[in-house]
Amino acid sequence: MEGWILNMDGASNSKGTGVGIILTTLEGFLIEQSYSLGFRATNNEAEYEAIIVGLKMATTLEVTKLEVHCNSLLIVSQINGEYTTKDDRIAAYLEIVMIWKANSPVVTSSKSLDLKTSMQTPWPH
Repeated sequence: MEGWILNMDGASNSKGTGVGIILTTLEGFLIEQSYSLGFRATNNEAEYEAIIVGLKMATTLEVTKLEVHCNSLLIVSQINGEYTTKDDRIAAYLEIVMIWKANSPVVTSSKSLDLKTSMQTPWPH
């Protein structure tokens, strides 16, 4: 493994909104966190919340290389600049992630934030 791996997922339903994050260290150890968000959000907003929480965790842990896996093709495509958004709330989330992507010390200069789609959720069912 070249760097740490962030697997994350966000979900929203009638019972609430939450995020799950798994950071995998260079040694293969797992750091697992899940959070219930204290506000209503769409599934896409929950996905962005999960990315932001995961990136903050990686920054706090002083990760120097990070590969991010997200199971939402839409979110990955927006962050990678392949899709745009017309929704103001999603645009605000995207801006937060893009600022982090441009300024974060977690991402090395030789490799930008690499978001990949993954159909696996970060926790067992």
